[in-house]
Formats: sequence, C-alpha cells, structure tokens
Amino acid sequence: MTAYVLGAEEKILQLPEEEEALKEKIAPEAEKHGISVVNAFVKVREYRGHALHHIETMAAVADLMNDSYEPGVHIAVCREGKTGELKKVPFGTRLADAADLSGAKAVEVGSHLYTPGAAQELVIDGDLNTGNGVITVIPESACLMQEGEARLLASRKNGCGKCTFCREGLYQLYAHMTDITSGKGKKEGLDMMKEIGEAMEFSCACSVGTTGADFALDSMKYFMDEFDAHIKKKNCPAGVCTCFMTIYIDPNACEGCEDCADVCPEDCIEGKAGYIHMIDDFDCTKCGKCIEACEYDAIIKTTGRVPKLPTRLVKCGKFKKR
Repeated sequence: MTAYVLGAEEKILQLPEEEEALKEKIAPEAEKHGISVVNAFVKVREYRGHALHHIETMAAVADLMNDSYEPGVHIAVCREGKTGELKKVPFGTRLADAADLSGAKAVEVGSHLYTPGAAQELVIDGDLNTGNGVITVIPESACLMQEGEARLLASRKNGCGKCTFCREGLYQLYAHMTDITSGKGKKEGLDMMKEIGEAMEFSCACSVGTTGADFALDSMKYFMDEFDAHIKKKNCPAGVCTCFMTIYIDPNACEGCEDCADVCPEDCIEGKAGYIHMIDDFDCTKCGKCIEACEYDAIIKTTGRVPKLPTRLVKCGKFKKR
C-alpha cells in the first residue's frame, strides 16, 4: 500500500547482513508481492531520493489498513545477554510496567543509559527514543566500563568509515575506554571523551556516529563514580576488570595436588607434588580456571593486598612467614 501511494517503481526489503536464514524463509512470500529481499546494510547516501521506512512503520501501516492501529512502540527486554519476546507497548505506559527492571545497575533504552531510578519514571511515548526497541537491563555484577568498551567496538564494526568524526571519534573513544579497563586511564582523558562524543552527535551523517557515543556520555553523566574507581582508586567495583586483580595460592592451604597446574592454559603455575605451588603473576591472564580446579579453596582472587608468599618451592605445611 505504501509503494502504491508513493508511486514506487521498486520495492526492496533490506534485512541485516547476518539474517540469511530469515531471507530464505520470507523471500517466496515477498516475491508474490513484487518485493525483493536482500541482506545488506542500508546505505542512506546510495538511496537518496528513495523512500526509506523502518519495518515498524510498515507494521503500523498494516494496522492502519486493518483499522487496528494503536499508537505505541515495539520493545524487547534483554537480560544477561538474552533478548525476550518482542511486544508492542501502547503510548503512555511506564517503562517499569512494561519491563522487569529488578536487579539493575543501569538500564539502556535504545542507545541511552539511565540509572534504575530514572528508568522507573520513564514513560513510553513519542518523545522517548527507544532506538532499536531493545531495553537492556545491566545487572549489578556488570562493569559499565567494559559494557561501554563493547558497545564502542560494535559501533566501530558497523561504521562504513566514510565519516571522519565517526571513524576517528569511535576509535578515540574506544582507545580511551580500553585504557580505563586496563588500568591506564587518566582523568584528563574524560574531558577529551566528552568533547569528542558531543561533536559526533551533530557532525556524523548517520545514526552509527550520532548515537555511537551515547553510552559513554551517559556513563560519565550518571555513573562518574565508576570512572573514578577505575582511574583514581585503580579498582573495578564489579570485580570484572582483570588488570586490578591478583590471583595467588594460599601457602597455608595448598596441598600440592598439581590440579591447578594441569588446567592452567598459560602454564604459569610452578610446583610439584607435595610442594606449595606458585603463580607467575606476569603471565597469568586471570582466567580463573585454577580456582575452579582447586578442591582445597587454596587459590584466592583479590583486588586488595597480597600476603607474604614463598619465592621458591617449599613443602606443603613448611612455609613460615618472616
């Protein structure tokens, strides 16, 4: 109907590049209506002069034709990496009534980040930008610095590279965030991140760039304590960033069973049967496999001070602190 009203000569349904299976599923039905189905990133510049519509708009047009249209948006709630069922929510609905926000450290709506309290007060209407419709509940156990790093990397992969502010801006933001998660972040870097992010909002040509810095900017706006912990205190509040962790073997609990050495992928645990084992902190990647393997709970992960440890092989039960 939309194509008829617009007088369009061609109808194309563009799906994400990875949705090959979906294309095969719907292509036969689409062909009956003269619609070509392709897997491709929508290149707005190439389709200048064409009418571009989001699939949700098309669904609303279908509802209008069936006299069943109700103003609202489609959302799906993502928790612990799993996205729930897509559902339509009428305008005027409180976000807290449409999505379970329990146990949240932060809530991501579209590309923007909110505190749990602010998210509770959000009302779904035409002014609330829900972006792709995914409401992501970020749990207390997550590190917002690593979450931001992951989103910046994803945006970099989606970018076409033609926009200077997008290409260079996302790279710089990602580099700054990586410095923070690896313990090398500096306070002055935050001012640079803010300046770059704000410039991207009005200087980039598509939503990859204009919204690419939203998560980082909102993190600095609402969760500066997380940045301060990583940069000033050299500590990850969630205990996720491995650069702030130390894994060591308690010499008073080690039984010299060698199980930890057997599972270490980096071969950085020294020891032999009956002797207290030692971890080479320089090569240790903090993967935690040795912790899982130790049935004596002798391997400790901490962000605090490490006690006196042996510097050479000592028989179990013979180590004395000096």
